[in-house]
Amino acid sequence: MTDTAFGLDAARESADVICLACLFRRMWLRAVATLLCAIALLGPVDASARDLVVYGEPTLEKALKSVGALWQARTGTRVNIFVAPTDLSYAQIDRGARCDVIFALAGAATEEAARTKIIDATTISRALRNGLVLIGTEPGSGRIPEASVADVSRLIAGKRLAIANPDRDPAGARAVELLRKIGIVVDDRNKAVAVAESTAGVISLLATNKAQLGIVYSSDATASSAVALAMLDLPPIEYVVAQARDPQSDTRPFMTFLKSAEAKAVFGSAGLAPIDDAQSRRRQE
Repeated sequence: MTDTAFGLDAARESADVICLACLFRRMWLRAVATLLCAIALLGPVDASARDLVVYGEPTLEKALKSVGALWQARTGTRVNIFVAPTDLSYAQIDRGARCDVIFALAGAATEEAARTKIIDATTISRALRNGLVLIGTEPGSGRIPEASVADVSRLIAGKRLAIANPDRDPAGARAVELLRKIGIVVDDRNKAVAVAESTAGVISLLATNKAQLGIVYSSDATASSAVALAMLDLPPIEYVVAQARDPQSDTRPFMTFLKSAEAKAVFGSAGLAPIDDAQSRRRQE
């Protein structure tokens, strides 16, 4: 192959990735717009309303809908699930959008939301942990339960890896840290690593053969047709659950239900590890 032909191929590939990234960005913006419209339609309601409005991180959507369906079957109370990044959810609550309960990333954004009374600080409880998994389009020789840096280096050698946007997604930020330990720099010049808008975008890149491997949440892996190759030896992502300010329904029964064996089984089947208060205290000590 001539240098010119190689350059054209590289340019086409780069253009494909850029176009794909633009497409994901447009899809994400449309999804957010849909969320905002749906929230607006909910509008102010009577404080005695029987339904619940629950916000959550996008990767928790499947699990939250399953728990919501279980709660509705038990009580007759409908649970409306809306997913968006934690910072966007807090911004919407602050602007007056209705929310009763939120599952949010633990960390600075949640601490600020508690300080500014976007959520009720007295109701915050660490709820779930989500691990990170290396997935692929082809089966490996067997899943590695706790893959080391050396394991990951071997698995990704010669393959294109997709990760989530490290500026927007904790999974992407952790992936960048891991790759840095291997000696791989994530930037526009490195065509061996594709950056998607989210972990859902990572799965789409694998589905369209734009990448052979991807780093996603455990909860994404359970809902994906890709093969989970290795559980990455990285600190898990933690989520809290809290009551939003000015809830339109009594959240206490639902919050109690989240700690039940039934709810924990649903979260577990979705690749999430429930955290009880005792575990949280031991972790902080």
